[in-house]
Amino acid sequence: MKKFFAVAMTAAFVLPSAAVSAAAQGETITVEGLFYIDRNGDNAFTAGENVRAGGPGVQIRVQGTNELVGTFPTGPDGRYRAVLPKGPKYVTSSLEKDYSSTRLGHDASESRTDADYPLRGYFLNGVTFVDTNGDGVKQAEEKTHGGKVKVTGQVHSGAQFSGEAQAGPDGAYQLDLPFGALTLTAPDLTKDGLALAKPRTAADVDWVSGTTALVGADNREVRADVRYVEARADIALAASVVPAKDSYVLGEQVDVKLTLANKGNVPVVPSVVMAEFVAKLVSHSDNIKLINGQDDEFETVAKILPGEQADVVLKVELNDLTFDKVQPIVRFNFGNLQDVDRKNNILLPPIAVKVVEKGTTAPTTSASPSQSAAPTTTAPAVAKAGNGSGLASTGASVFGPLALGAVLLAVGASAFLVARRRRS
Repeated sequence: MKKFFAVAMTAAFVLPSAAVSAAAQGETITVEGLFYIDRNGDNAFTAGENVRAGGPGVQIRVQGTNELVGTFPTGPDGRYRAVLPKGPKYVTSSLEKDYSSTRLGHDASESRTDADYPLRGYFLNGVTFVDTNGDGVKQAEEKTHGGKVKVTGQVHSGAQFSGEAQAGPDGAYQLDLPFGALTLTAPDLTKDGLALAKPRTAADVDWVSGTTALVGADNREVRADVRYVEARADIALAASVVPAKDSYVLGEQVDVKLTLANKGNVPVVPSVVMAEFVAKLVSHSDNIKLINGQDDEFETVAKILPGEQADVVLKVELNDLTFDKVQPIVRFNFGNLQDVDRKNNILLPPIAVKVVEKGTTAPTTSASPSQSAAPTTTAPAVAKAGNGSGLASTGASVFGPLALGAVLLAVGASAFLVARRRRS
């Protein structure tokens, strides 16, 4: 940290009285000045620099007795003003805690209007635009957007800070920041079909969370780039039943394994509905959570990055003779981002399942030609015990008879109806 950060925040004015009779009555002096963010460190308020509006300003004491005369905050224009009785000598100290200062004080024997305080904080700058060619540099033909970069957090004084900035035509933005624990949040532009680009450098905002912690440097400059791309969401799925058999005995437990692969360019949290899934859920892998109060709908706990996949395991008990297929469907609407390839959102063909009464001879385990094996390259997540997942592992089935309903899914240029049954 450079030496100016170590400058004490209490700067002082020593204001000696004028050479007039101590008996003078009704005479005053006026001391006023400007608190401003001195970006270039030249101790002068120059074009492009901002004032410290609504700051704590200064306190004034009588020199020698240390008697407090009063405190004088800055107004909307960043200026403070103190009208003082003429005669005593005064000490004026800055109350600013969220910025450092490079000037210790001023001497004044008469009224003055230039008792300024140049402040030093952090200067945030960067670019935010639609990076069409992915090179990290804005070209003239690449567009900007109307979103605002927002910074929030707690500053050194304990107060909450909030500021925002919008890019200009060149894609550049800037914002003056005080010292503190601050976080930048990128604007959500999914309504415009835009998503954060994959980071290229340490200056890029995290594309999964859309945030980044702002850490100041010795040169007082912080850079954060917020680049976007035209979003192409695409989640594909594959599935298998383990063990794979021609038929299963009523009450037998099996693992339904799903692979959710992100083939797009956007990190997403996909959701899945298990169509016509009449079975008792015993447990599930800990990388998913149930949604909408349904036992046959879930979403992944974390976002799946482009080029990566999530392997999901559902352990179920086959307790219904009518259960005849496994056909998961991936929801293709990720907020305002539409899946660009809906043909891979449903398992086609479904995995045929045959459940028979106890006592019926079950064939030896073999691969069923109707099953679609998941192209898994990573080990499946460890299944969570029923009690640990919030689902009963014994007792009555958590799946009731599915009431006939319609789940309309676009598959290419055609559409078809998926019925869902639930046992009460």
